[in-house]
Amino acid sequence: MTCKMLSHRYLLQGTSLDLEPPDRPNPPNPWQIISAVVAALAAVFSAIAHWKESRTIALVLGVAALLVAASVFYRPMAATIREHVRNIRRNRVAHRSCQEFLRMEKRFGDFLNQQDTINLRNIISDIYGRNEEEVSKLCGPEYLSDYYGLIHMRHLKKPPKTNTAFHLALTEFHQMVYSYNRNYVLDPFRRLNGSPVLVQRQPHEREHYQERMKQFQQRWVRFLDDFKEFLDKTNHDLGHDYREAIGTSFEYPKPL
Repeated sequence: MTCKMLSHRYLLQGTSLDLEPPDRPNPPNPWQIISAVVAALAAVFSAIAHWKESRTIALVLGVAALLVAASVFYRPMAATIREHVRNIRRNRVAHRSCQEFLRMEKRFGDFLNQQDTINLRNIISDIYGRNEEEVSKLCGPEYLSDYYGLIHMRHLKKPPKTNTAFHLALTEFHQMVYSYNRNYVLDPFRRLNGSPVLVQRQPHEREHYQERMKQFQQRWVRFLDDFKEFLDKTNHDLGHDYREAIGTSFEYPKPL
C-alpha cells in the first residue's frame, strides 16, 4: 500500500521510473545472414577454382569473402564487446560507491526520525499540541517511514554492489527523496504560510517555532545540495546518458 502510494505520488510529479534502454544496433536479420553466407561460400569456391589459374584472383576473392562476412557480423559483435566492457566498468563504480550511497541513505533516514525535534512534522505537531488530526491536515499522511525502513534494511542486508542493483537502489532512493521534498517539506510550508496558527501564538512562541523551522530548512537544503552532488558524480562515473541518468532537479523550499 505504501509503495503504491509513493510510486503514484512520484509519477504524478512528472518523474518517471521507466528508463529508455540505450540505442543498440539492430542484429542482422536471417536473410542478411543467409545472403552473407552464400556470398562468402561462393567467393571461397570461386577462389579455390581459380587457385591454379591465378593466385592473385583467388586471394582477391578470398578477401572479398571475408569482407562480406565482416560487413554483417562486425557491428553486433563490436556492440556486444562495448557493452561487456561498459558493464565491467560500471560494476567497479557501483562497488566503489556503495558505502557512500548507504551513508547518504542513512542520513536521509534522520529526517524521518519521529524523535528528532528539528524535523518539520514534529515542529508542526508541537504547534498543534500533538493533535494528529490537525497535523495530518497540514502535513498529509505519514507514509514514508515504513517504506524507508524496508528499503534501507534490504540495502544493508544485501548492499547494491553491482551496476544493476546499484541503479535500482539509487532510483528507489531518489524516489523517496523526491516524495519527501514534495509532501513533507514544500506542501506543509505552503499550507503553513496560509494558516493563522502561528499568528495566534505569543510573539516569543512564534519566534521559537520559526527558528526551529529555519534550522530544519537549512539542514534539508544542505542535504539536497549534497545529494545532487552525489548524483552528478555518480551519473558521470557510470557514464550515463540522459536516458539512464538519475535526475538532479529538485524544488527548494523558499526562505522563511
